Amino acid sequence: MKLVLFDIDGTLTATSRTDNACFARAFERAFGKPLPTTDWRAYANVTDVGILSEVLNAGAVATLGDDDVARFEGFYREELQASFLKDPSGFRAVPGARTVLRTLDEREDTTTALATGGMRRTALFKLARIGVDGTTIPGAFANDALTRSEIARKAIERSGVDADDIIYIGDGVWDVRTAADLDIRFIGMVHESSTESLRAAGASTFLSDYRDPIAFEEALESATVPGNGRR
Repeated sequence: MKLVLFDIDGTLTATSRTDNACFARAFERAFGKPLPTTDWRAYANVTDVGILSEVLNAGAVATLGDDDVARFEGFYREELQASFLKDPSGFRAVPGARTVLRTLDEREDTTTALATGGMRRTALFKLARIGVDGTTIPGAFANDALTRSEIARKAIERSGVDADDIIYIGDGVWDVRTAADLDIRFIGMVHESSTESLRAAGASTFLSDYRDPIAFEEALESATVPGNGRR
């Protein structure tokens, strides 16, 4: 059985620029001060809760209170909704994303799951805007764990299958590191990302979108565990 894990922002949805602005506005509304940066590489854990925890605890990564998480998530959802109503073009699918999810779902030897650093409500909102019902796909979110690796582990567990081959598709260097940590194969989605940065992090297989089914199948076959070339 093959399990394909998908990140969301920049991997299934082309929402990175809009999402960054909404996150920063929601942070200021929730906590009364500006977010230091939306260069996510500056944070130890590139998950919504990890970023909030680090900023609010003066650089130390510590547990964040449920009330803080819920308040931020509510404002974040409102900012995304307002942004969508103002400019729906900021919420697009990576080309072919809906088709590839449907195609994989129809296979008896493959299943899919979501493994994202975003919060559940906001992640599902973004998926809904591109016509994907994320509630029908097993997965894990920033609400479930602080680190990307723990989120991915929970997504694998919630997939409900005993997979002998796992491929993670993501767009960030943090996704590459997660695949390396879990010793699973990786495909870099570079629709909104940099091939060079992912390659430098250890990725070897890349896609710019999902429009070419042959290219996608070849990527599934050729993907390696980041940094070591192993299958």
